[in-house]
Amino acid sequence: MQALDREAHGPDMDLFAFHPNGTRAQAVASRVRAGLADSLAVSLRALGEERALAGEDLVARLRSGPIAPRVFGGYTELVEAIFADNIDTAHIIAEELCAADFGRVGPLRIVTLTERHLGRDQPARYRRLIDDDEQLALEIEALGPDEFAAASRRVEQAIGLLDAGAPDIAEELRALVHEIVLVDKDGDRYFGASSFQLWGALFLKLNATASRVEIAEQLAHECAHALLFGLGMGEPLVDNEPEELYPSPLRSDPRPMDGVVHATYVIARMHYTLARLVQSGLLTEEETHEARQRIARNALGYNEGAAVIDGDARWTEAGKAALSSAKAYMTSAAAH
Repeated sequence: MQALDREAHGPDMDLFAFHPNGTRAQAVASRVRAGLADSLAVSLRALGEERALAGEDLVARLRSGPIAPRVFGGYTELVEAIFADNIDTAHIIAEELCAADFGRVGPLRIVTLTERHLGRDQPARYRRLIDDDEQLALEIEALGPDEFAAASRRVEQAIGLLDAGAPDIAEELRALVHEIVLVDKDGDRYFGASSFQLWGALFLKLNATASRVEIAEQLAHECAHALLFGLGMGEPLVDNEPEELYPSPLRSDPRPMDGVVHATYVIARMHYTLARLVQSGLLTEEETHEARQRIARNALGYNEGAAVIDGDARWTEAGKAALSSAKAYMTSAAAH
């Protein structure tokens, strides 16, 4: 799928502007779904006219409105099966995709890795597709009922804070994310992940002591990844080779340049979100102190990432546009 162009949605909308915008987020989501609809239609035709006809309803729904992350996951596995010449498996996946109402989605929902929440066989799919690291699929687990209920309440409180204090971030979250998947993961205080192969799903493990400010920051973090995936249509934002590794401001291990670019942009969005919350006047004194500490930490992290990408990134058009807008915001924020 091709990267977004500025003209695709009219001269008055800058798709690469840094500041969140619900209308822009909906335009990005529409373009992503249109690309998936085109690719899915081609893939189904490769399996025969009957499959193509059976998939017309899903393709039409992709073009008309939001769709659940499991459609992206099913499409990914369908293409993998076709390219592996595993036609029997491809037909099984195609039948799943073409089932009536598969992938219909409502308002943003909070779920965990169970079939009751995601549907038959979906937890295994979500585990496999959330990251290239096969070990990760073995490490993330569903929350038990009591843990899930408590974590859900905390996430709802953080979303409520965004609705009131940073509504532009909240609007973008609802336009780009359809499932917040709460998980457990041994050994990590906090875990967050998102993937273009499950676009619209956001994975979180909450720190047991995380405040609503910290959780709101985490939501903004993963939503920013979803935006970047959409702006680049799932393609890297740089032309650097994946084998080229660099220091990253959010990881202790060296990362490919695309990961460093994502991290640097995401930090700027976290900075913006916290600044909006402080300005809102809705935080307690303790929360305001916490937010200001995080803002300062994000400014340092952004500078670390910017130093790496300014020196070594080989940009795609989408990547250059997105990071230029983030740089302009951080420059302005530092000046004030």
